[in-house]
Amino acid sequence: MANFSRLIFVCTDNSCLSIMAETVMNRIKRGRPLEVMSRGLVVLFPEPVNQKAVTILENHYMEPLARESRGLETRDLNETTLVLTMTVSEKRRVMESFPMANFVYTLREFTGESGDVEQPGGELENYEACYRRILRLVTAAAEILFKEEKA
Repeated sequence: MANFSRLIFVCTDNSCLSIMAETVMNRIKRGRPLEVMSRGLVVLFPEPVNQKAVTILENHYMEPLARESRGLETRDLNETTLVLTMTVSEKRRVMESFPMANFVYTLREFTGESGDVEQPGGELENYEACYRRILRLVTAAAEILFKEEKA
């Protein structure tokens, strides 16, 4: 596994899924020298983070660093950046739009699974279930990223 200096979680609009993943990973990394951020692929102007996602994170004693969406830009990427998208179509779009991105996977693919992480929508319970999926996947990704420390 490459030694990454930056991890970017990417979803379509950077208002829910990637924000949750970024927040969880920032808690898990505990001072490790990995810059963690989240970005969106379709962000025409900054939008507020989904309030239901914020509520779920706050219910778990976490607070997102960002309160507005941000789009993925070329300057966010370097040769040691790992990009984890929420869906296969987002992965494809990152690879097409940012050919300099060397390490692009879906979150599930990186953790040895297949399929997409879907937007929750609807009731707060759906956001809680989505948070639990993201927590499990991000924890698995952290184990992969930080396993060299245990060796």
